[in-house]
Amino acid sequence: MRIELASIEGGKGAFSHTYAPGELTVEDDRVGLLQPPTVAGKIRQRERKVKVTGRVNARAQVECDRCLQPIELPVNSQFMLEYVTAEDYQAQQAIELAQEDLDLSVFDGNSIDLDELVNEELLLAIPDHVLCSENCKGICAKCGANKNLGECSCNTREIDPRWARLKDLVNRES
Repeated sequence: MRIELASIEGGKGAFSHTYAPGELTVEDDRVGLLQPPTVAGKIRQRERKVKVTGRVNARAQVECDRCLQPIELPVNSQFMLEYVTAEDYQAQQAIELAQEDLDLSVFDGNSIDLDELVNEELLLAIPDHVLCSENCKGICAKCGANKNLGECSCNTREIDPRWARLKDLVNRES
């Protein structure tokens, strides 16, 4: 979604967009979108700076980090970002950046592409470590069975390699 600054009357405007399926590609293989994202917000232009505030909503699907079962997550994220032209940004580089400058992005001066912002907000809203439940047992390291559904018959006791020869001796004598 592109917002042309020439179409903003009086330096203020509002936007709203629901992405069609496949219109926005999330740049993370572990995340799938179950519901097309919606973005809505306000835009304000002052001199050569543009301030964009809004909200992104979607439903995402990720895998549990232990058992790999799919988990649905609601994604609700608010954003506030200020855009400046490349020339203004380079001029500002000579000055030390402050904390509020971390919400600063560069644009071409004519239009703002919100797809990148929406993609970033979606990825930031999804936790790095996701579990289907606190008590998730994960999967068997040998056969790949989901231990939450029942125990498998694999012997998962690992033998310390330093004692493996001794076990061979005991088994030979028996």
